[in-house]
Amino acid sequence: MTSIRDALTLRPKTVEIDGHAVTLRRPSALDLLEALEESKRAPERLYLWLVWRHLIEDGRPVFASVDEVGGCDARMVQLIGRQCELLYEEGRD
Repeated sequence: MTSIRDALTLRPKTVEIDGHAVTLRRPSALDLLEALEESKRAPERLYLWLVWRHLIEDGRPVFASVDEVGGCDARMVQLIGRQCELLYEEGRD
């Protein structure tokens, strides 16, 4: 269980995906608004957008653009994208 303080203060979250530790930047209120816009504009690209927006390494974004994420392994993008999506649901339970 994650503390609500971690979620509210946007503390990065490390998750394990296929044996790899990845760090995700938690979403801000502005991220939520932009994610909603992106999901309406191009729902088929939402996971690409989420990975671009939230995957970080050493505190910095891993990818420079959504298109750059598009060149990555589809399965990993899907797995990481789902974990990013779950960040938007933190605190609901």
